[in-house]
Amino acid sequence: MAESVAQQRLNNYLAAEARILTAGLSWRLDIRQRQEAELADIRKGIRECQMLVDAEQGRHSNRSSLRSTTMVPR
Repeated sequence: MAESVAQQRLNNYLAAEARILTAGLSWRLDIRQRQEAELADIRKGIRECQMLVDAEQGRHSNRSSLRSTTMVPR
C-alpha cells in the first residue's frame, strides 16, 4: 500500500525534527531562538499530520472525537 500524503508529510516533519535535535546546541543566541521557533512549528505540524493519518487509518483520539456515549444503569 502506498503512503498517503499525510503520512509522507508526517515522515518529513519527523525527519526535520530529528535534524534539529541532532544538530547540537548552538552557542549563538539568535540561531538557537530560530531553531526553537522552527521546532515548535515542526511539532505543531507533526500533531496535525498525526491526526490526519489516524483519521485515515480509522483510529480516533479522545481529543478530537465528537462522539458521545450515554450509559444507562440496569
